[in-house]
Amino acid sequence: MIERSKGLFVSAALSLTLGLLGSGAATAAGFTAEQAEAGKPLYESNCAQCHGFQLEGPDAPGLAGRDVMQNWYSAGGLYDFISVAMPPSAPGLLGEEAYINIVAYIMSFNGAQPGDTPMTTDPELLASISLPEETAAGAAATPSAPAEAATATPETTVPQAFTWGKQLPGGAPPAAAAPTAAAEPSVPQAFTYGKPLPGATN
Repeated sequence: MIERSKGLFVSAALSLTLGLLGSGAATAAGFTAEQAEAGKPLYESNCAQCHGFQLEGPDAPGLAGRDVMQNWYSAGGLYDFISVAMPPSAPGLLGEEAYINIVAYIMSFNGAQPGDTPMTTDPELLASISLPEETAAGAAATPSAPAEAATATPETTVPQAFTWGKQLPGGAPPAAAAPTAAAEPSVPQAFTYGKPLPGATN
């Protein structure tokens, strides 16, 4: 009897643990790549005029950056605001799906990584999606540029004629010219009163 009770306890604990893990995995990413892609044109046509195409906010508060994500805290906070107040010309009239996709695009732009579970308007689901955590985790997962790419010497495409024959920083040196005789004054002596020009030889 005791052994059976222990077995039931272990089984219940395992089920609870798996259930918690499963619920966490379902809300980890918060949106799908399709939702973010659908949200981009919606953002550009309804939000970018004020908030900027790079979410920099020239004429309205910016929507990019860790501080912004911390201010909204959750996807629910951001959704609740824009779904009733934005855009100013037609507040709340874009429809639930459009607002959800715009939130997904804003999250994606800030570095959050999409997942397999679509974002919905369920209040509990939206409240469980932490904007600071999702965007911070996404930024940390973004691969950095290879070190050799950062230290590679750039090649110049500016003709030497526009650099007065001098080497550009980081560019290849000008081709060595064959030794020539001393340069003759380019101005006829008649205009120099018979005197040599500076740097010219007699």
